[in-house]
Amino acid sequence: MKPFLFYHENFSIPSFAFMLMMASLVATGFAYLMAPRNKLSQIIILDLGILGTIAAIIGGRLFHVFVEEFGYYLQHPSHIYQIWRGGFVSYGAFIGLGVAFTLYLKTFRKTAALPYLDHLAVYACPFVDFFVRLGCLLAGCCYGTPTDSFLSMVFHTGDAGSKYPGVPLHPTQLYSMAAALINFGFLVWLKKRQTFRGQLITSFLLFYAVSRFLIEFLRGDPERGVYLDNAISTAQIMSIITVVAAGIVYFICKKKFPLR
Repeated sequence: MKPFLFYHENFSIPSFAFMLMMASLVATGFAYLMAPRNKLSQIIILDLGILGTIAAIIGGRLFHVFVEEFGYYLQHPSHIYQIWRGGFVSYGAFIGLGVAFTLYLKTFRKTAALPYLDHLAVYACPFVDFFVRLGCLLAGCCYGTPTDSFLSMVFHTGDAGSKYPGVPLHPTQLYSMAAALINFGFLVWLKKRQTFRGQLITSFLLFYAVSRFLIEFLRGDPERGVYLDNAISTAQIMSIITVVAAGIVYFICKKKFPLR
């Protein structure tokens, strides 16, 4: 695809890193504009946008380094910060975001976290997911398995192009982008029918986890971590954990935080 939007020996713009910044800008901007409708502080939203960008990048990168490719980074420690090489795990980003946002809202701002998390679930999270996967598409990472389907793409650069040169692959990046848009539409619909605090953020996580679990069956990049003779991946294990955890929190929130 296009690993670099601009490349010169003295200066370059990696596509993946650029899309991470686009994810932050679009998500923060949209959440900021929509905050008054939900009677939320736009200043806090801006703070969360800055904090979230840092926490997501650190969390997503550290998960990849320590869970997926620890041996590689022991041999190449200088590559840890080189995010344009790929290696960014969404579940690690979600963990970083959850911890950072909850600590910031409860400890520093001393305000309820759930209204802001629900707001971001609708107006920020799906856009982050969308642009990150667009970055994956341009970088040629997170690619799919070979296929004869008309829904296929041939990569000539990136990891996909190196491993499967000239071979049609499932465009799993596009599948994930489509899932992000469907998730957004679902959450907009659900928001009009929301009955308790926490309903939107847990619903986002449930939808994301299920769609990610299914798309993983079509992924062809073994470096993401696969087990039991490619029967299950790290992301699928995390998806199962997320479904269980988000499901439990969903019913706790339903009982404890009804909208009046």
